[in-house]
Amino acid sequence: MMGQIMAKQQWLGAIAIALLLGGCQSAMSRLESPAVARPEREGVAADVAVARLAPLETGTTLTGTTRPYREVMVRSQVEGQVIRLGVDVGDRVQAGQLLAEVDPVVLKNAVFEAEAELAARRNEVIQAQAAVNRARTAVEEARLTLQQAESDARRLETLLRDGAVSAQAAEQARTTAQTARQVLRSREAEVVTAQQAVAVAQGRVQAQTAFVQQARARLNQALLRSPLNGVVLERLTEVGNLLQPGGDVLRLGDIRQLKVVVEVSERELARLAPGQRATVTFDAVPNRTYEGRITRISPAAADARLIPVEVVIDNGDERLGSGLLARVVFQGANAPRLMIPQSALKGFEEGQLSSRQGSVFVVVGDRVQERQVTLGQRREGKVEILSGLNAGDRYVVRSGRPLRDGDKIRPSILSEG
Repeated sequence: MMGQIMAKQQWLGAIAIALLLGGCQSAMSRLESPAVARPEREGVAADVAVARLAPLETGTTLTGTTRPYREVMVRSQVEGQVIRLGVDVGDRVQAGQLLAEVDPVVLKNAVFEAEAELAARRNEVIQAQAAVNRARTAVEEARLTLQQAESDARRLETLLRDGAVSAQAAEQARTTAQTARQVLRSREAEVVTAQQAVAVAQGRVQAQTAFVQQARARLNQALLRSPLNGVVLERLTEVGNLLQPGGDVLRLGDIRQLKVVVEVSERELARLAPGQRATVTFDAVPNRTYEGRITRISPAAADARLIPVEVVIDNGDERLGSGLLARVVFQGANAPRLMIPQSALKGFEEGQLSSRQGSVFVVVGDRVQERQVTLGQRREGKVEILSGLNAGDRYVVRSGRPLRDGDKIRPSILSEG
């Protein structure tokens, strides 16, 4: 009897447990079904934004050093001792101003020797011309002699036919005339030779004249003059030093304009162009800003793959000098660009972002399309989009769960558009 009662109780307990489990399952189904079905019906909650152009605030200040816009080195062109040096560092100079002088004694002697040699060459010309005159006189004398001899020969020939003179006398007259012709030809050849000697002597005069001019020019080179209007940047020798040709004396610069050379990265280089404006400031003049422009971009990179860029600024009051620290900000660096939050990139939450390529979810209707984009610079949580996304496109900034291409979304109250 007791066994039957216990078996009945066990059977009733099993039924109760089964009913209890069934009820729990039913309740759980009622609780979970709306939550699971709701995203499928209404879409994934997401913050949607509209792609817009915005300035990329670089905040990057590049540093460089000032240099004169035009800089020259004054060098000695002759050998000699410095006997005068009339300027020092910082002095202003004018074009053509006498700066220094090299001892000209040796150079003056060279001029005197060249001039004396020139006088001797000119005397040779005079002598050669006198020889020409003498040769021409001899020609005239030979011509007169020939005329007389020919006249005598004709007269004797006539007398020979009349029998008044012997044949020997007539033959001697013909011989004399023939000799006179040969003498005339010889004298004429002497004139040609004398004229050639004059030409040679005149050529020597021309050559020696060039030597004299060269000696005088070298004497003038003993005086070192300024080739520009500017200031003395460096004094490289002193009075008493012996200079060789090419020896450095002074370094001059025109500082009415200054050059500032800064080095930029390859990425920044794409944003720069000759003529682009820049803002330049100096610690030496803390309350003043200078406007500059890019005049040259080097075709070759320097160390660390940095490209030298030359910026020119006006310095009409010459308040700034060479070798000062300059801080340069390129104005064109703030041109409008397409910027979006980095959180909009797929893989942002997982930290799986690429430096160049990425993807965003573009909203088309109530669904999303995954689109590949090319990335540019990053600033303060935003990234530049170079291609793949256009201004005005709606895109997902963040979503309630990871999205896939074609997912349906439900824009949040913070969404745009």
